Amino acid sequence: MLLRRLRRESAPLSSWAEWEHAYASVLLRVEVLRTIDRMRLGGFVADGQVAELITSAHAMFDVLEFVPLNSSILRRASESFRTALGTLDALHLSTALWLMEAASVDLTFLTHDAELALAARSVNFAVEGI
Repeated sequence: MLLRRLRRESAPLSSWAEWEHAYASVLLRVEVLRTIDRMRLGGFVADGQVAELITSAHAMFDVLEFVPLNSSILRRASESFRTALGTLDALHLSTALWLMEAASVDLTFLTHDAELALAARSVNFAVEGI
């Protein structure tokens, strides 16, 4: 979601920044910055673009409330889900579940990933982006 917005790709979320609070796993920061670096190393973006992407990413990070991984999130991510889900996506979904359960946060799950959207819907999240 964030990378699509940074790269100005098609189908950005129409309701971007219209929410009161935005939460993300601390993993999002790592994923975004690693992806920018892979794009640089692959020759898909020039150095000037890398600097711009990183600056824009940090500006977006500043408005997110990052949720650290904890033992409850890690435990839930290691358990089975109703649908197939990779490790990082299981951690993201488990973070959202933890926020909903432990912090009583009502969430809409944002993703452009069809597999993650299906898994989020399977545990009763409203999903936007897919």
